[in-house]
Amino acid sequence: MRDGKPQGIRSNKMNRAPDTRNLLWIVIEWVSCLVLAGVLIAAALPKISNPDKFALAVYQYQLLPSLFVNPVAIYLPWLEVSCAAALVVLPSARRGALLLVTGMLVAFTLAIAWVVIRGQAIPCGSFGGDDSSAAGWWSLARNCGLLVLTALALRATR
Repeated sequence: MRDGKPQGIRSNKMNRAPDTRNLLWIVIEWVSCLVLAGVLIAAALPKISNPDKFALAVYQYQLLPSLFVNPVAIYLPWLEVSCAAALVVLPSARRGALLLVTGMLVAFTLAIAWVVIRGQAIPCGSFGGDDSSAAGWWSLARNCGLLVLTALALRATR
């Protein structure tokens, strides 16, 4: 109390507890986030520049009703860009972005696994609809590696 008036708790971002994590986890978080952001940007730019080709790739998976193919082809790349930006420039939103990236990677990995199981030879679509590689074991391995990187970044964030 000051001058008979109650003082509220002053709150701002400076009142946060100091970062007491091991330096290794801080480095793992930053490197993981930078790599994930780079991959997300590299994946989103071709999709943004050629949404019709990406829409065709999404359609060929035959997992979504045709009503949702175009909205996914238009909005998904922007979600990837937003997550990439949050991973690098918005530390307060990093954990949420990592959770979104995890959800997207799980969905993409399951879709690719479904194509591999069915034995289809369609473009992967990860880096736009025009990538020359078909969805296959390499795509699954790449996504699993990215999921491990995302898990490490999630473990490292506080």
